[in-house]
Amino acid sequence: MLGFIQGKVLSKNADSHSIVLLAHRMGFEITLPQRSFDTLVQDAKISLWLHTHVREDQLALFGFATENEKLFFKQLLGVSGLGPKTALALLGEHSPERLVHFILNKEADEISSAPGVGKKLAQRLILELSGKIEKWAWLDKIEKSTSGKKLVTVSPERQLRDDLTSALLNLGYIPNQVKPALDKLFEDDEMPTQGFEICLRNALKDMSLRHG
Repeated sequence: MLGFIQGKVLSKNADSHSIVLLAHRMGFEITLPQRSFDTLVQDAKISLWLHTHVREDQLALFGFATENEKLFFKQLLGVSGLGPKTALALLGEHSPERLVHFILNKEADEISSAPGVGKKLAQRLILELSGKIEKWAWLDKIEKSTSGKKLVTVSPERQLRDDLTSALLNLGYIPNQVKPALDKLFEDDEMPTQGFEICLRNALKDMSLRHG
């Protein structure tokens, strides 16, 4: 089973949110959550955590920016009636941390905002996963609220920074390059209000000046 891969993006397919990644002289077709897919550019060198999905008539690779996202994807596949396509739609619309928040607070309407996820499926997801979340030691952003229930508290600015970090790491930069660029970006209080794409362009511009 493939668990992790590094390579160069040869092509992108917007219809399926899949890429062909050149690694070890082979081209691997990998499907991604939309949020990750949208940040990738052709010829970029990236790293992905992989889940190999095997069925009788199919072997498919699914790629994720972080290991937590991959682990959450595997948990979602355990929900009855929820297949890989729907699990990817959920992760493309929500981060793992936001999904945990919605599950614990029984916010089915928020969960069902993902494409192809109806209210009944959202309620089933809450029912089947809410009792298991406490056992997920890898969810390091869960905090206990004053009521004793576990709750995720992620500010919009924190979420934006996490998304930008994932995008830049996917483009081949290393953490010691990413952090200074984002620190500088967020010194401007107005910058986070400009949205993900503008922030990403500004971060890339700064990093190109720093590292040539």
